[in-house]
Amino acid sequence: MIRKKTIQAGVILIILGIAAFRFFFVPFRFSPAGKQPFVIRVRLAHSPNRLELGAQSRCEIRDVKTGNLLEKEAVIPHGTEVSPADTGIKLGSRIFAAEGIRISPSRGAGITLNGTLYRGEMDIIRAAGELDAVNRVELEGYLKGVVPCEINRFWPFAVIKAQAIVSRSFAVHEALRRKDKDYDLTADTFSQVYGGLSSERWRTTRAVEATRDRVLEYEGRVLPAYFHSCCGGHTQDASRIWGTGLQPLRGVKCLWCRWSPYFRWQVRVSTQTILERLNSRGYRFKRIDDIRTGPRDGSGRVEYVRMRSNNKWFEIKTKDLRSAVGRRVLKSANFHVKKYPLFYLFSGYGWGHGVGMCQWGAFGLSLRRWSAERILQRYYPGAKITRLKRLLEKRDGPAAAWGMVIAYGDMWG
Repeated sequence: MIRKKTIQAGVILIILGIAAFRFFFVPFRFSPAGKQPFVIRVRLAHSPNRLELGAQSRCEIRDVKTGNLLEKEAVIPHGTEVSPADTGIKLGSRIFAAEGIRISPSRGAGITLNGTLYRGEMDIIRAAGELDAVNRVELEGYLKGVVPCEINRFWPFAVIKAQAIVSRSFAVHEALRRKDKDYDLTADTFSQVYGGLSSERWRTTRAVEATRDRVLEYEGRVLPAYFHSCCGGHTQDASRIWGTGLQPLRGVKCLWCRWSPYFRWQVRVSTQTILERLNSRGYRFKRIDDIRTGPRDGSGRVEYVRMRSNNKWFEIKTKDLRSAVGRRVLKSANFHVKKYPLFYLFSGYGWGHGVGMCQWGAFGLSLRRWSAERILQRYYPGAKITRLKRLLEKRDGPAAAWGMVIAYGDMWG
């Protein structure tokens, strides 16, 4: 009897071990880096007063505009203050007469900004008396600092690979579209959250390596692969909010994001709070008498709300209401609203703008053993996975990206 129980326990342990191995296994697959790496420019900080820098090695400092060498082996201790000066940029006790300086540590060494460690180089640009800190980093190094900030590193490997491909596609699209600007992306939810070398984790780094050079392509161009946390049942048609009529961004039904703690949500917002926040955005309401939802699109999201004030009805776009009240308060545009004496109760589904890949939906599909490729085919129908190098060889720089000027709140919401 004891022997039988021992055998059963051993079999259970083996099954659990195999399941855990399949869940957490990370294939070691590395591709050689290209001779000319794709560089991403990420604005990390914008400050009117001061920044704090530090470098792990001696650095070259050059004029961003001219490329002239200003200092060859500069030592920048951790916590060195950077501030605007009348004639340029002050770094510690030194003043450089330049609109921007590029700090380049020796190969492999990192550089810190306000206590966070980053790969690559750091541009400090002075404009209108204020400072921008822009990290110049190779694409794959950038992604290693993005993916762990955008998705749970303990999720199935297929989801993490899908996120790496999506984040790479979005980053490349923005870099090609904004090549004439001072930077390509920001490090927050207005683009993608980027935590630098300090945020890198083993599994997410392996996912980046396993998908190296892979992007989503549509009609010969890099797809702007938007993504969000939870769609609440149906992803959004991008043309509804940004005017982008690309087939892969038209929206699809999603039955797999019920795992999300944000699939359904409720929040009470006081009438006074709504009034104050709308008026802070330029409205001139003296009071709010009622709020009702307007028409919905095919995904169930509210296009605008109707608000009564002083016996008159006004229409407010849902994205403007969410922007005023807060996207972390009104988590999506798919909601119902009910009036109470001192507050309004909003009951909704999902979190985020809803365009592109639903991360919680992708998680649900991965539990059904869907591959990263199959997940991406589901959320971006008509797009295909291709090598970035091959795609860029077909077209000239900006032509490889869809030339869309998109005004949106942020990637998260």
